[in-house]
Amino acid sequence: MANIVCFVKFADEADKAWEHDFDYYDNMFNSTEEGANSVRNFFSDMSYGSMDWESTILPFEYVDSHPVGYFLPKGNSNPDGYTDLDLMLDTRIKTLVKDMCLFLDEKLASYDFNGDGFIDENDKIVVDANGDGEVDNIVMIICGDSDKSASRMLWPSNNRGATAYLGGVKVGNYLKVFDGANGYKSMVPQKINTGVLCHEMTHTLGAYDLYTTKGNANSTLEPVNVWDLMSDNQTVPQGLTAYMRMQYGSPFGGWLPRTDIKQISQNGRYTLRPLSSETPDDVAFIIRPDRTRAEYFMVEYRDRNDMWDSSLPAGGMLVYRVNPLVTQTGNLGKDFELYVFRPNSNAGTSAGLIKRATLGTDTRRTSFGHIDDNDYPFYSDGTRAYFCITDVKETAEGISFSFSTDITGSSAVTEIDADLIPDGKIYTLQGIRINRITSTGIYIIDGKKVFVRK
Repeated sequence: MANIVCFVKFADEADKAWEHDFDYYDNMFNSTEEGANSVRNFFSDMSYGSMDWESTILPFEYVDSHPVGYFLPKGNSNPDGYTDLDLMLDTRIKTLVKDMCLFLDEKLASYDFNGDGFIDENDKIVVDANGDGEVDNIVMIICGDSDKSASRMLWPSNNRGATAYLGGVKVGNYLKVFDGANGYKSMVPQKINTGVLCHEMTHTLGAYDLYTTKGNANSTLEPVNVWDLMSDNQTVPQGLTAYMRMQYGSPFGGWLPRTDIKQISQNGRYTLRPLSSETPDDVAFIIRPDRTRAEYFMVEYRDRNDMWDSSLPAGGMLVYRVNPLVTQTGNLGKDFELYVFRPNSNAGTSAGLIKRATLGTDTRRTSFGHIDDNDYPFYSDGTRAYFCITDVKETAEGISFSFSTDITGSSAVTEIDADLIPDGKIYTLQGIRINRITSTGIYIIDGKKVFVRK
C-alpha cells in the first residue's frame, strides 16, 4: 500500500506556521526503529510483519483558493460558509482534493524527487502500490485546528468519491487530519498523533467505526470502548482486536487469516498467546456454540507490556461477540459488529463496567459464563450462549483457561496426569462408568471433573 501525505493551508492562513518540521512528520509516518511510535511500525505490528505501509511525505504545501470560513457553517457572520447539503455531499472537500491533485501533478512533473539533478521516470512517486487502479491513500494534514464537533466539515475523517486524479490514477480514499487540534478531550486540543492517523487509515482498509453515535438507540451501551483502535483511539494507538485484523487486514498481506484461527468446541484447557506476539499462532480462538446462528464469539489476550496496548485500563483475556451480518455499518446501527463482554452489563442493556472487561490478574476476574457468575455471553437478541470460561491464569506463555459448554458444572476443571489418578469411581461426562482411562480428556472422578492427560 502507498500513502501520499500533503500539507494543506487555507487562503487566509497561508502564513500560518506548522507545529513541527518536515523530519518530525516523516518520522511519525515512516520510522522503522524498534519501539518507535510510527504509523509504519503500527501497521507492521498489527499485521505480524506482513504489511509495510510506507508514506511519501511531499516536501511542499498546497494553499487552497478558499479561506477557512468557506469550510465552516454558513451564518450571518459567515455568509460564504457551507450548507447542510454541502456537508452531506462533501462537495467542498471533494473540490479541494481535486484542486490539490491538479497542483500536485504540476509540482511533481518538475520536481527532482531523488535529487540526482535530472527530472525523469525515477522521480515518479508510487501512488498505486497494490495495482487496483486507484491511489491507495492520501492524507491531508491541514494547518491549524479542527472544528469542535464531529458533525462539522473540518473534522478528522476518511472519505471517497472525489473526481480527482494523481499521476493519472483515480483518487480512492482521502483523509484529513489537523496539525493542531484533532478534536478535544476535556477542552484540551488533541495534536496530530499516530492514534488519529492509524484510526483514519484503517478505514481505508475497509473497517468501520466501532463506537456508537448520538441518535442511535443503543448509543450509551459502549459496545467496545477503549478495547479497539476503531472505537476510542488513543494518542498512541491501542491495538486492533484479533477480529478486526482477521476481517479487514487479511486482504492486505495476510495479517491473521480466519483459517489460521483455531475454533474451540471441546471442553478442556487452552492457552492464548498475547495478541501482540511476533507471530499470529494461537493469539485468538473462535467459539461457536450454536452453528445455526451467524454470530460467534472470540477470545484474545491483551498484554499491557506491549507498547500499543500500554494505555489499556487492564490487561488480560478479552471475550467478545461478532456479528458478521453488519460488517458494512460497524457499530453505528442498532446491531453491533463487535461487542465486548464486561461485568454488570445486564445482558447488554447497560454499559456496565467496560474498563474491567478483561479476565485475569489486573481485574481479579477468573470466570465468565459459569452459572455462578453474574455476567455471561449472549447473542444480540439477549439469548444466552451456552459456554463458560473458568480458572483463568496468566502464565509465562500467555493466559490459560478452562473452556466448557456445561455452565452448571464445576467452576474449574482440575488437570492431572493419568498416572496420578487416585483410586475411585471413574465416569465419562455422559455418566458411563469405566475401569480405566485410555485417552486424554475430561472425566468425572470422585464426583469432580478432572482433565486427564494420557
